[in-house]
Amino acid sequence: MEGMKLLKPFDIDLSGINLVEASAGTGKTYNITSLYIRALIEQDISVGQILVVTYTEAATKELKDRLLSRIRESIEVLKSGRVDNESDDFLENLLTEVDHPPKAVTKLEKAVRMFDEASVYTIHGFCYQALQEQAFESRAMYDAEMIGDDEELVQEAVDDF
Repeated sequence: MEGMKLLKPFDIDLSGINLVEASAGTGKTYNITSLYIRALIEQDISVGQILVVTYTEAATKELKDRLLSRIRESIEVLKSGRVDNESDDFLENLLTEVDHPPKAVTKLEKAVRMFDEASVYTIHGFCYQALQEQAFESRAMYDAEMIGDDEELVQEAVDDF
């Protein structure tokens, strides 16, 4: 397909903002988890400092599960020095790209311990969290509630009128 570029997780610059946009089944989760692990190792940041935003609650849960699973896989590969699944390019590259595997393992083990602080949200969930944290600055009400479908509220207002 013309215009489509294959994403290679170790070729991406981790500074700034990165958007991974693609159709279903094209490897978004694989690439997001790969970039996430690189950021943990190379940027020396915690899981709470990385924001991942997706569309649905189901996608959020799956992504969290896959991130944690992928971190654990990376730890095992870095500890053993070998990849059991040779079709996994990221893990193969991880072994050659990481300069100091024991230090990387320590960072990833810390990420597993702190994973409950991971910032993986739906778009609505992220907006709600941001409004709650910045309620005073955004002039939002502290007990504001975000709703997805307001059709019933609109109908109720019309009926009341």
